[in-house]
Amino acid sequence: MSAVHSAGHPRPAAPAAAPLGGAPDARVAAVDIGGSGIRLTVSGTDRTAHGPGRAVTGDGLDTEALLTTVKNALRSLRLPEGTPITAVAVGMSGLLALTANPARLMTDLAHLFGARHVVLASDVLTSHIGALGMRPGAVVAAGTGAVALGTDFAQWWRHRDGWGHLLGDEGSGAWIGAEGLRAALRAHDERPGGSTALLHLAVDRFGPCARWPSRIYPHGDVASRLASFTTDVADAAHRGDAVARSIWQRAAEHLADSVVAALPAAHHEPLVSWCGGLFRAGALLRDPFRAAVRRAAPHARLTEPAGSSLDGAAQLARLAHRAPDQLPRAAPYLRALAL
Repeated sequence: MSAVHSAGHPRPAAPAAAPLGGAPDARVAAVDIGGSGIRLTVSGTDRTAHGPGRAVTGDGLDTEALLTTVKNALRSLRLPEGTPITAVAVGMSGLLALTANPARLMTDLAHLFGARHVVLASDVLTSHIGALGMRPGAVVAAGTGAVALGTDFAQWWRHRDGWGHLLGDEGSGAWIGAEGLRAALRAHDERPGGSTALLHLAVDRFGPCARWPSRIYPHGDVASRLASFTTDVADAAHRGDAVARSIWQRAAEHLADSVVAALPAAHHEPLVSWCGGLFRAGALLRDPFRAAVRRAAPHARLTEPAGSSLDGAAQLARLAHRAPDQLPRAAPYLRALAL
């Protein structure tokens, strides 16, 4: 018999600090999939496998490509033959919205891992759990894309941004990269607001300006290609380029706007945190982000993230193994399968 749940009321969750796995010979797997790459870990190992990011076609998520990527990442961990994996949790941007048949994908993942329990979750949920555990609050996740979630794991669910690089994801890596390239092209065209520093860095990365459209537009990983310029924009900012610094300042303000919009008006001192690879830029992003949150929501309590979205997926995998009936009922952000 199998059971799938995706909606309902909250259930008490296991504490975030519990060690991975259950019995000594039982292992769980956690997978985090973003626009730029995949990370996979299995309890009992100290390694994290990496692979290419999700593949999206005109029909949605390319599940066959995703399963192949996950299979290759799992193989790269070189687990002993016959290693039992009892539960797997996957967090991914756009996972449930882009997946035409989530139930089939969960069954395929169960077979791939040999697991009895599978959890599919939006990366905004795994980011929230990684940063705050199951505590109420709001978290903004910023990597290639950007999205915020505010929740009390009961009746309050607020999803903000996460609309993709064409319609939203303001303040994300793709947004920063695009703003940097626009500033570079302004310098090339001798229009106001340009940056010669960014122009030189962009030419080093993408070649002559005339080639940029063909290097970026006709590809399925446009957001990742734009986000690849983020490190260059950071380098220019650290060297004192005013345009680059302004881009990072505006990115921080956009991310603060999203997380503040996810906060509940009724809570006296809600928690706010952050997650995602973009915050590896350190003080360049974190300091103006914190300042912008304090200005917009002085009642909020900023707290350093306890972990990453991969850590959040690992917590869900542990819970699915130990007490699957206590998984949060978090539709449309989570689906669970028990075989």
